[in-house]
Amino acid sequence: MHDAAVRQVVAQAGAGSSGMVVLVGSSSAGKTRACWEAVQELPAGWRLWHPLVPTPAKALADALEEGVAPRTAIWLNELQRYVGESADEEAERVAAGLRALLQDPERGAVLVLATVWPEYWTAMTDRPLGADRYPQTRELLAGRAIHVPSSFDQAVSDDIRAIGAHDPRLAEAMDRAADGQITQYLAGAPALTDRYRTAPSGAAALVRAAMDLSRLGGVSRIPPGFLEAAADGYLSDSEYDALGEDWFEQALAYAATPFRGVRGMLSPVRTRPGVSDSTPRFLLADYLDQTGRKERRYAAPPASFWQAARRHLDEPQVLTSLARAAQARWRDQEAALLYQQVLDSGDTRSALSLAWLWKERGRLEEAAQVRRQAALAGHAEALDEHLRELVDEADLAGAERVLREAADKGVPAAQLILARALEEDDQLDEAARWYDEVARCGDTEVLHAYASDLRFSGDLDHARRILQAAGDGKAVRELAFLAAESGSAEEAEKTAVEAFAYGETRPLHLLAQKAVAEGRSADGVRYYRHAVAVMERRRRLRSTQGGLIDLLAGPRPLTDFINPSKLPMPSGETWALRELVALLDEVEGQQAGDKALRSAADGGNRWALEMLIRRLHERGAERDGEALLMERAAEGELWALWTLAHRARHDATADRAQAQALLKSAAAAGIAQAYAAMVEDSEKAGLTEEADQWALRAAAGNYTQPLWNLVRRREKTGSFDAAERLAWHAVTSLGTSVLRQLAEKRNADVAVPLLWRAHEAGMPWAPGMLATRLEAAGEHTQAESLARIAADTGDRDPLEILAGKRACDDPGSSWRALLANGLTAQGTIALSW
Repeated sequence: MHDAAVRQVVAQAGAGSSGMVVLVGSSSAGKTRACWEAVQELPAGWRLWHPLVPTPAKALADALEEGVAPRTAIWLNELQRYVGESADEEAERVAAGLRALLQDPERGAVLVLATVWPEYWTAMTDRPLGADRYPQTRELLAGRAIHVPSSFDQAVSDDIRAIGAHDPRLAEAMDRAADGQITQYLAGAPALTDRYRTAPSGAAALVRAAMDLSRLGGVSRIPPGFLEAAADGYLSDSEYDALGEDWFEQALAYAATPFRGVRGMLSPVRTRPGVSDSTPRFLLADYLDQTGRKERRYAAPPASFWQAARRHLDEPQVLTSLARAAQARWRDQEAALLYQQVLDSGDTRSALSLAWLWKERGRLEEAAQVRRQAALAGHAEALDEHLRELVDEADLAGAERVLREAADKGVPAAQLILARALEEDDQLDEAARWYDEVARCGDTEVLHAYASDLRFSGDLDHARRILQAAGDGKAVRELAFLAAESGSAEEAEKTAVEAFAYGETRPLHLLAQKAVAEGRSADGVRYYRHAVAVMERRRRLRSTQGGLIDLLAGPRPLTDFINPSKLPMPSGETWALRELVALLDEVEGQQAGDKALRSAADGGNRWALEMLIRRLHERGAERDGEALLMERAAEGELWALWTLAHRARHDATADRAQAQALLKSAAAAGIAQAYAAMVEDSEKAGLTEEADQWALRAAAGNYTQPLWNLVRRREKTGSFDAAERLAWHAVTSLGTSVLRQLAEKRNADVAVPLLWRAHEAGMPWAPGMLATRLEAAGEHTQAESLARIAADTGDRDPLEILAGKRACDDPGSSWRALLANGLTAQGTIALSW
C-alpha cells in the first residue's frame, strides 16, 4: 500500500506537478527501499540530490534561497535533520523554503522524498501546548505522511512464505523474524542486537554513549574523542578496573567491525571533500539507535557524558539541544554550562534560557550579565529586556552605555533605538549616521520597524527604499499598500501581484474590491481571475498529499437535493473564486459564472463542483445537476462519490446492499468520512470487531477521530477492557496518543492500572502521569520515585509540581534545595552553584 502511494506522488512529479511525501516507519522497515525504487521511475533528465554539507539543514536552506533547479528529486533521509527542533534555527528557513518551492509551479516540477522514524514524526507534527516554535514545519508536513508498517500482515506473510520455498534466506527470515519483522531481519538487525548484547564492557559503553548523544543531541556522526571521554560513566567500578591500557582502541575496533554481512555498531564515516573539519567520525547503526531510544528512555546520562560534550563538541545547535535535554531532566548546572558555552561562541539563541535558569535561582546579577552579553552579540529581545531592566532601575547612563556599545558592535536593533533617541534629542547629524547604518543592515525585522517610522513621518519614498532592501514577503505586501495609497495604477497592480506570489493576498483583494466599487468591472474580473488561477494551482499541488481525504471542510449544510442534509461543504472555496463568480453573474450573466465554476471543478475543486450542482438545482435543472454528479462519481471524483454514498446511506428507500457497496467504495478511495460511517454502522449493528478494524484503518491513514470516538463510546458504556484493548491496538500504527488521551480522561481507580501498564511498556509520559495520580491518592513515596523517573525521561513538570507542594512542609529543606539547585548528573540534589 505504501509503495503504491509513493509511486503515485512520483508519477505526478514526473508529469509536472511538484510533490512531497514522508515515509514514516521504524528502523529497517523498508522506507529507503521504497523511495529508491520509486525514483527509478522518474523520466530521463531528473537528478537526485541529498543535501549534507556543511550541515544537512544549512545545505538545504541555502539551496532553497539560491533556487533549486526544476526536475530535482530532493532526498531527505532522516527528516529530523532538516526540520523541527533538531534542525533548530535552520528548521523554519527550510520549511518555509520547501513550502514556497512546492507551491510555485513557475519554478518547474520538483520532488521531495523524506524518511523519518515515528517518534520524530510525532514530535514534529504534534502541536505544543504553549508557543509553537515551528509553525512552518507543521504546515509543511500536514497530510504528507505515508506510514510504513514494521511488520507484514497475514496475507502478505503467506505470499512471502510461498516465495520462501524457493529462497532459503527469505525462508530463514520467515521462521526467525519476531512479530513478522522480516525486513529488519534481512537488514541484519537481530545480528547487530546480539553483538551489542554480548559486547565487551568497553565497547558496550561506547555504544551507550553514542545512543545518548543521538537521542538527546541529534548527532549521528560522532567524534571518537567524545566516545572515549564519555565512556567511563557507563562502566561500573569493576568494569573500569578491568580495562587494559589500549581498551579504547580495542573497544572501538570491536564496535566498528562488520558482522554477518552488515556494518558494525559504530562504523567509520569518511569525510567528504570540501569539509574543513577532517576529524574522523563514527556512525551509530540505525537499528541500535532506535533500540537505544527504547531501552534508555528512562535513563539519564552520567556526568562523564555532559563533560565530554563540553570538551569535544562545538556545534552550537548540538550543544543547545543537549542543554535543553539537561534542563528538562533537572540537570540545571549542566544545562547552564552548556548554554554558556554556546553563548561564548557568539550564538545567542539560548541566551534567554540561560538567563531564566539564573533568575529562577535568585541570581539576578548573573541573569543580567547573560542578557548583556547576548545583547552585545546581537540578540534583539535580550537587548530590549536588558534596557528595560536598566531603565526600571533608573540607570539611564548604564542603558545608554549598553546601547552605544551594542550599536558600535553592529547590532541593528541597538542602532535603530539609538538613532530614534538621538533624533528625539535633536542630535540630527548623529541620528542620520546611525539611520544610514540601519539602512545597510540585513535584519528584516529592524528594516520593517525603520520603514514603519518613515511611513509615519510621511517620508514614503525613503520607506519604499527600505522595504525594497528588506525584500521579504511582508515587505512586498507593505510596498503594495504604499503603491495603492500613493503610486500609479500600474505600480499598484504590479506590486499587488508580486505580493500575491509571496502569499500576501490582501493587497490584490483590496485592489479588486476597489475596482468593482469604482465601476471598473473588467479590471475586477481580471484581478479575481489572476487570484483564482494562482490559488487553484496551489490547491492542486496540496491535493497530491498523502493520507485520507477529509471532505468535512466547511461549516455550512449541503444543497437541498441531498436529504437528509448532514454533509458540510467540501473544500475548495476561496474568496477569489466566490467573488469572481458573483461578479461574472452580475456583469456577464449566470452562464459565465457557471463556466468559471466548471473550469475550477474540472481541475478538481470540489467546492466549485458542489456550487455548480447547487445552482443547477436552484434554476430547476435538477436532471442536469444529477447527471453531472453521476458523471463525476463515475470518473472517480471523491466528493461526488461520497455524496452518492452519503445520500444512499440516509435514504430509507435505497437498497441496503447497494448503499453499503457505495460506502465501501468511498472508503477504498480514501475518503475519511466513509471510514467514520463504516465504524458507526458496524457498531450499531453489533459488529464490534468490524467497527474496530475500520477505526484502526482510518487511524492508519491519519484520521484518528473515529477511533477516539469508539474508545470513548466503549468507556461511557462501561466496557473499559474493550476500550483499553482498542487503544492498545492503536499503538502499533498511531503511537501512544490515543492511549494517553484515554489515561487522561479516566478516573483514578481505572486510570492507575492503565498507567502502570503503559509505564512497564516504556511510554515516557506514563511516569509523570502516574506520579500525579499517586500523589493525589496519598502514595507519596511512589509518587516521588516516579516523578524522578519522569525527570530522567525529560519530563520536568511532575517533579517541579511535587517539590512546589512539599516545599511548604520541608524540615530538611531538601525540596527547596531541589527547586533552587536542581539535580546532579547522578540524580541527587545538587549543592548551590
